[in-house]
Amino acid sequence: MCSASNILRLVTLTDGVGREFRSRIEDVSGDLLLLARPLELPAEHDFLIGAPVLVSWPEVDGYLTATTELIGHRRQAQVGLWVVRVIGDYHRQQRRHFVRVPALGPVQLALIPETAGLPFSHIAGHLLDLSEAALRCAIRAEDAPGFGESAKLMTDFAIEDQRFSLPATVLKAELDRRDPGTVEVVLSYLIGEDQAAPLRRGVFAEQLRLRNRDR
Repeated sequence: MCSASNILRLVTLTDGVGREFRSRIEDVSGDLLLLARPLELPAEHDFLIGAPVLVSWPEVDGYLTATTELIGHRRQAQVGLWVVRVIGDYHRQQRRHFVRVPALGPVQLALIPETAGLPFSHIAGHLLDLSEAALRCAIRAEDAPGFGESAKLMTDFAIEDQRFSLPATVLKAELDRRDPGTVEVVLSYLIGEDQAAPLRRGVFAEQLRLRNRDR
């Protein structure tokens, strides 16, 4: 749990749909955190009791994160405060670690030809898991010859009701040991922060959905 040194620590709050807000920890008591209501949160928008809130902050060797739920509102010296309860343990992540979640559904892959002017090769696959940096999918072995290391392609898939069309490159393609007719492909996105941010929010929302389902 948090120690007294965490009080007044600046943190990032992420809601159930992946929106991020700046805040700070005002006080700690057991598994309860007292958080400042984010200043950039519109006055007409407030979190309901029971809403999930991911609290995270950087440390020397990575990021510390805690999944919490909102259990109350307070006001103190004209400052709005949230009382949240930590659910489970705190998790430490390396700075380059990306949360990966299981994923189901189709993914459309379009191999970009090395020679300009040639048509794209369109291939259907099935998602296995994804993060804000990469995805893993399964395709038919007969469609795999073009998936050499560093091959470039476009990906098209959806998380819930949000669709993503992102460029990527092949990191590896391996024959599925359980099914010789299937190849598992790992792709790394070739995107900037403007495209990574909405994908990160979608991945986090899916992570919360899976946690709530398991609970």
